[in-house]
Amino acid sequence: MPVHILTIAFDPERDMFHDDELTRFLLNKRLKNLRPEFFQMNGRPYWSVFIEYEVALSPSPEPESEKEGFDEPQNMLYRRLREWRKEAAAKDGVPVYIIATNSQLADIVKAAPESLEALRQIHGFGKKKLERHGKDIIEMVRAFHEKKPVRQKAQKEQKDENSGKDEVRPVPTEKEEL
Repeated sequence: MPVHILTIAFDPERDMFHDDELTRFLLNKRLKNLRPEFFQMNGRPYWSVFIEYEVALSPSPEPESEKEGFDEPQNMLYRRLREWRKEAAAKDGVPVYIIATNSQLADIVKAAPESLEALRQIHGFGKKKLERHGKDIIEMVRAFHEKKPVRQKAQKEQKDENSGKDEVRPVPTEKEEL
């Protein structure tokens, strides 16, 4: 099972620990175990977080995403965007559809915009919405696409080792290696 250790420093200017990096890391993962440890170094407080995870792909997609014909990673991004939208709407005190409609979220998943200009091309994302939420959306999409399932990456590397041959050998699982 993959693990990741993340250390988060206290921000004295804002008087808080920023959990953005942890949130981005967990965006396309299923959390198996999380062990936080608090410590101080040179008088500055830190949290060190040991994370056991697996790249998570939900077995049951939500109805809206199922209609869109998304694959499993796209379903996961769609759900993450819906969760973010719900939090953003609660924070702004507005209905979720003001932040983005289900259709707009589906378009974001399909287009996977990597810039504000690319996000602007999605119907309904004008200047105001881009200024207010564009950066958050782009960061989520980028963070989601940064982490590919380990198995797929290993298979690609094996294919590359085969000097361009079309044959792709399966990567052994932990059980098969033992």
